Amino acid sequence: MLEKTYLLVIIPILGALLLRLTERRNLLLIIALLSSLATLLFSIFQYLSLNRASKGFQFVWDYMWISSWDVNISFGLDIINAPFVVLSCFITLISILLSFKTIEKRLSLYLSLLLSLSATVNAYFLSNNLLLFFFFYEAMLIPSIFLIKLWGAENSSRASMKFMLYTFGFSIFLFIAIIAVYSYGGSFSFDKLLNLKLTLEGKVLIFISFFLAFAVKIPVVPFHGWLRDAYYEAPMPVTIFMSAILGKMGIYGLLRVAPAFTEVLDRLGEWFIAICLLSFVYAAFVALTEKDIKAMLAYMSLSHVGIITAGVFTGNIYGYQGSLLQSINHGILAAAFFYVADLLYRNTYSFDSDKFGALSKKIPAITFFSFAYIMAMGGFPGLNYFNGEFLLLSSIFSENLLLGFFGVLGIAVGVIYLSWFFYKIFLRKPQRELSLLVRDVQSWELIILSIIFALTIYLGLNPDLVLEGLKGIEITGGRG
Repeated sequence: MLEKTYLLVIIPILGALLLRLTERRNLLLIIALLSSLATLLFSIFQYLSLNRASKGFQFVWDYMWISSWDVNISFGLDIINAPFVVLSCFITLISILLSFKTIEKRLSLYLSLLLSLSATVNAYFLSNNLLLFFFFYEAMLIPSIFLIKLWGAENSSRASMKFMLYTFGFSIFLFIAIIAVYSYGGSFSFDKLLNLKLTLEGKVLIFISFFLAFAVKIPVVPFHGWLRDAYYEAPMPVTIFMSAILGKMGIYGLLRVAPAFTEVLDRLGEWFIAICLLSFVYAAFVALTEKDIKAMLAYMSLSHVGIITAGVFTGNIYGYQGSLLQSINHGILAAAFFYVADLLYRNTYSFDSDKFGALSKKIPAITFFSFAYIMAMGGFPGLNYFNGEFLLLSSIFSENLLLGFFGVLGIAVGVIYLSWFFYKIFLRKPQRELSLLVRDVQSWELIILSIIFALTIYLGLNPDLVLEGLKGIEITGGRG
């Protein structure tokens, strides 16, 4: 059963097909929930069954694809991709649950596309060779673009087009890098990254190609031109999925390939770190100036993935661990913040923070969870973000003292804009006009916010759930 990793792709695809057979809302709920829940439970089962001491992929499933090129459709799990797969399945379940509160038209098609998106993303993380990796990297664009365009806000067509042009356009660099690996390594296997018969200059060009492709997906400034429009115009469940998961596709890609380019990182690592920290600090200051809640959270997400990506380029184990751990933490908390934003928007139809205020007594549950998530993302000891920030800052300071101070600056600005957000929405008096319309969280949505809060505590106290097995890893070949 463990070797059937393809079920993490097949189950959501089957669910997507079944959803097209009915328009009954109750039946759609059952099919979508069962599909996403079954995938999540299976991913957790496989994750807990991993041998953390083993190097390389486990539970591998192979099917011959192109025999002349020796390319298989091959899925497997290791200690690097398994946390991303579990996160993807978890966020899919949250997005589906929220969709039944927010999506009214063509629900069958919408859920089918959302499950298809989940399947392609899972396949991307599970891929065991670079050609399959590239195929699913591109395939996720199809459901993403339709979800933004058909269910987005007023300017969704422009947003979906910008998203497509940026991500599809820059993916040519990923294709070039993969072809170069095949040409000089003789195979599409990830292991062949270790055996490239190239000069340092050649490896630099290949690594820059990888970086350009992944930097757009993450995104990192100045490759972020699509982000605000796509995040803002997309329906909230899709925004949650994009922020929590799609950006992690780029970070995962770097985690998978960067260890094979240690010579490049020795020469250019500080420049890549500087670019990522510039993104971190720049987006933090933009978030500080935003009055629109959803836009502020979009820039918050952009800011934090900057320092997460910087950890990959430090070339040391602490940066690598920090990037992996903080990717999972960021995905969980980004989903939580956008969920809170949707609860504020639900009856007010506004994200204008100036129109809210004095909500702490009116909606105590949302107030509590918002404060808890802000404390977590601010790096409060004992909560999940603290461990990742400690690892990332330690690795950056060990590379360059000045860059380390830039990392601290970005974190400080992040605490300021999140505190200002909390004050304006929940504490500021007098009560503003839209505050009268806000309702507190109830029923199963209270359970979702509670589960996310429990995860921030558990991962804060037990980061080894993600990091176990990475402590003694050799940072080579992108292997687990």
